[in-house]
Amino acid sequence: MRLEEIKKELPETPDFIHRMILEEVENQLGEENNTAVHIKESQRRRRKWGPVRVAAVAALCVLGFSTVAYAGYQLYTMYVEKQGKYGISAGITMEKGTASLIVPHEIPQVKIQPGYIPEGMEGADDASGKTRLFYSETPNQGGISIGTVLLDSDDTDQILTKTGVIESEKRTFGTREGIYLRFQDLEQDKTFNQMICLLCPEEYQVVIMNIGDDVTKEDAVKFAENLSLVKTGEMEETENLYSWSEYVSPQIEESEPLETSISEKDLSVVKPGEWLEQRVTGETENGEYLELDKIQMRVDAVQISDNLSLLDGTELPDGWKEAVGSDGKLVANHLSYIKRGDGVETLDQVVKTETLNQKLLFVTVTYKNPTETPVYHMLYHGCLMLIDKKDGMYSVRDVEAENFQKDGVEYDFVTGDGVASSTDMTYYSIHDDYGNGGNYIPVLKPGEELKADMAWIINEPDLSKAFLNLSGEGACWEFTDTVKEDGLVDIRQ
Repeated sequence: MRLEEIKKELPETPDFIHRMILEEVENQLGEENNTAVHIKESQRRRRKWGPVRVAAVAALCVLGFSTVAYAGYQLYTMYVEKQGKYGISAGITMEKGTASLIVPHEIPQVKIQPGYIPEGMEGADDASGKTRLFYSETPNQGGISIGTVLLDSDDTDQILTKTGVIESEKRTFGTREGIYLRFQDLEQDKTFNQMICLLCPEEYQVVIMNIGDDVTKEDAVKFAENLSLVKTGEMEETENLYSWSEYVSPQIEESEPLETSISEKDLSVVKPGEWLEQRVTGETENGEYLELDKIQMRVDAVQISDNLSLLDGTELPDGWKEAVGSDGKLVANHLSYIKRGDGVETLDQVVKTETLNQKLLFVTVTYKNPTETPVYHMLYHGCLMLIDKKDGMYSVRDVEAENFQKDGVEYDFVTGDGVASSTDMTYYSIHDDYGNGGNYIPVLKPGEELKADMAWIINEPDLSKAFLNLSGEGACWEFTDTVKEDGLVDIRQ
């Protein structure tokens, strides 16, 4: 075989391997001469075999390279280790004797390219740059969410810890090493209960896939096995890229505790038919940011139904069709009261169950602009606050508390198989193709009044606790400064 033919057979050395070899040469020569050695690109172009070239060849042997075939992923490997019954530690290690990874200032930008998509799924890129695959009937639930983080020089010192893991394995996905994790999932409500991490040192990336319980392990593994990272032709700076070490050990800022109770005299509450005056945000006609303090809001009507007939002819939120039984009425919500395990030696446990009827809560709100300033793309929002009123105090459920009790049984949280799980404004009649969610009024002109319908599906007992927060901040679980200043609407039934 001629030299030119041999050169075609040999794989091209990845750039990051070149850098690792140079670092190893620096280390070896530096140790031998007890001096610092700096190797420039021009030195690699010399034809004469001096000490540097010899040391580079020696470094190839130390690093365990074959002159026939090798790949970057042979130098770095992922591991997963059990901690107790249900905990794991995972991370990235280098083969013994290899040099540490040197991340350049710029790397080729890559995009996710699936080679296999499970039947019935479709994909799109979200606003954060992640790739999402989902089933068309539940576009905002479950599926597969894929993102990448930078493989940086600190990553081999970082350990990923997870609890509540019922299945874990290190395996090869196609040509890449990775780990697969499955977590305890008592709810089976299309939330993420699986995770795959793929090690991609050639691209300086770790691919992280969060996978819903509506995707089988077989489909998840096959998807990962056929995943490609394709260069876009653009370069991106690594300085500001989110890294594996930051993902493993994120900096968590301490937040102030929620204010979940307030004196009756410190909270303004109005009835349906009475006006509230609140601050709103939007834009001027020229697209400049705008705040107005005197937009008026009034709840005109509150209706309760055990079906969805009030929404006939409108587009229903995700999952609401499935909440209707064969008799046309909303099905019951089966609740599970759960006591948390420690995630290492014990798992979460259902300690009590309960069945509740679900009801549609339908509210009509009028927005009035008493000012001389038009508001374009005005954000509007209705959020339910489920409040107990007792002994002169208003109280919402403290989501940060522990050891709740129900009929003498201690529990930590509650889940259900119905759709009565959110107090955010789920249905709303006015939409504007602007911003996330589209809950904007295109324009509210001076002196103009507009009516907007809002709806929620809630558990029947919660009808007696329902207060409506019409501020744009969407606070459901605490009495924020805005709630205290602007007030709530009492829509209890």
